[in-house]
Amino acid sequence: MSAEEGDIQNMADLESKEVTGPSTVVAKEEQPLQTTQESTASEPAVSTHVTSFEFKEQAVVSQGMERGHWACNAEFIMAALAVTTDYSLIWRFPFLCYMNGGVVFMILYAIFLLLIGVPIFYMDLSLGQFCGRGPAHIWNFSPLLRGVGVGMVVVNAVIHPMYGVIPSWGMYYLFQSGSTALPWSTCSNSWNTPSCVEGQTLPFNASGNSYVFGSPSTPGLEYFNNRVLQISSGIEDPGGLQWELVGCRFGTVVLIFAALFWGVKVIGKVVFVTVPLIFVLLLTLFIRGMTLPGSLEGIRYLLYPSLGRLLYKETWSSAFLSAMYTTGMATGIISTLASYKRFTSSALRDSFIVYGVTLGLGIVTSVMMFGFFGALAQIKGVGINEVVASGPGAVFVAMAEMIAHLPVPNFWSFIFFFMLLLMGVNIQVLGAEVVITAVLDSLPRRSRLIRLAITAAICGGSFLLTLPYLAKGGVYFFTMVDVSVMRLSFFILGFLQFLTVGWIYGMDQFSRDIKMMTGLRPPVVLKFIWCFVLPLLILLLFLLSLIQHYRLTYESYSFPVWAEVMGWFISLLPLAPIPVFVVVAIIFTGNQPPMSPKPDWGPADPAYQAEYDRQRSRNITLTERIMAVFRT
Repeated sequence: MSAEEGDIQNMADLESKEVTGPSTVVAKEEQPLQTTQESTASEPAVSTHVTSFEFKEQAVVSQGMERGHWACNAEFIMAALAVTTDYSLIWRFPFLCYMNGGVVFMILYAIFLLLIGVPIFYMDLSLGQFCGRGPAHIWNFSPLLRGVGVGMVVVNAVIHPMYGVIPSWGMYYLFQSGSTALPWSTCSNSWNTPSCVEGQTLPFNASGNSYVFGSPSTPGLEYFNNRVLQISSGIEDPGGLQWELVGCRFGTVVLIFAALFWGVKVIGKVVFVTVPLIFVLLLTLFIRGMTLPGSLEGIRYLLYPSLGRLLYKETWSSAFLSAMYTTGMATGIISTLASYKRFTSSALRDSFIVYGVTLGLGIVTSVMMFGFFGALAQIKGVGINEVVASGPGAVFVAMAEMIAHLPVPNFWSFIFFFMLLLMGVNIQVLGAEVVITAVLDSLPRRSRLIRLAITAAICGGSFLLTLPYLAKGGVYFFTMVDVSVMRLSFFILGFLQFLTVGWIYGMDQFSRDIKMMTGLRPPVVLKFIWCFVLPLLILLLFLLSLIQHYRLTYESYSFPVWAEVMGWFISLLPLAPIPVFVVVAIIFTGNQPPMSPKPDWGPADPAYQAEYDRQRSRNITLTERIMAVFRT
């Protein structure tokens, strides 16, 4: 017998032993082979069922480490909730309720979150889960507009250092919670001014996001401005670094790196612990707030229906934009998280789960905050409209002062700022993962060392880029970037996403992709919203945002013209990749049609590639594309 014949006989004997083994063992061990995007032409994809023995052999010969998956679908749910329930629930959503009719706004928000938020989330989830790539590579389905996906990565790269200051502030306040007396509770400190008066509340300006100066100050405000920020006179006076905040930022970066360096296997465990812990802390604060004298007055103020606000377009646009912001639209975070899901995982069900929990937490948080606002108003003997705040002032001034009046204030201060720190670190981890995933997806192979090096570089770069925000004039820089970075990209990237998926890639093809994963096509109502409703509404709101331009201010300070111009340049940064990739797609792609999917675009599970190639849409007319929207 020749050597070749001997090998064939040995393989036949092995297969015979596996087939004739106990059926219960085979049923337990046989699983579909989960190959990754690293399969090359020299290693054809295997679509048959294999035993655990064969899987191990495949793992040995594969190049680099696997891309990885969430250990269970619950980890993805927790990660998605970390995105939709960040600190904007505390310092932005309650104030929007206050400004736009209380419970009337909450009802509008719930409706828009269902009709608009769920479709946005569902599309992002489906795109990432189908191709198993981050946003920069998802857009290989239309190379001409790949700059849209790259722009989403740029958004995260810009906002990651900026939002890094918030958990830094939270960590600073957390450490100060261990003081014998909370330092923002009195006016007898070295940073206080003669105008500081305990038990006094400053009136807010018309926008509700800053205090009106020239009136008596409060210990909470002076502690935040004079001690924590050591604020300078303006953006033209950056001053030196606030080294205590630099140290806190370094501490948060270490925590972020520890959660990121090993990939989704560690990230999943982190969010699986921190997100439920945030919910427990929030519920604890909610119960405490309900027991405070004056809290019911604050809640009554929130829930009193002001039906007249329905006549104002600002109420409708604020509810609509809040629903879109909640889903992380135009940031690529959800699609990145979904790229680590199993190919056949649920999609629409997960979207509704996240919707329900997010809405419930938004209501609970608003009631909690207004309970505290009502109690603070009673303590100070003023109307509740004089203590309601948004932005950092809601957390680091109003809430800090309220906590200082509670029994055992150090304990409640620790609970509140620990919750804020967890929220900040979670969203920082997930935002950094978008950039890390974009880099790793561009490399020919993966390894633990490469992942470690890229994570260290991104975390280190984010730390260095945060330093301007931690200077004494950093809060002005923070305000400028916060207002500017999503001013254009939020609308333009979102509009182009729905336009490209619905009308260029095609709703018929996208529906078949979703059916391939989940067994069900998306409902007609969702396809109609994707193709018609969302593009038109986003375009309308974008035009309105250009008409309604406001001067950039922070408290009583108005930004100079050069800072306004710089803000517009920052607004254009996420859009810069779009024309670059248009040129690349037209000039450098050879015979590749610039608006057709690239050869490497397809299902994340190679076992479905042949099916995808068979059903791929080609040369579809506009009429057929329209009819596909209404096809069940």
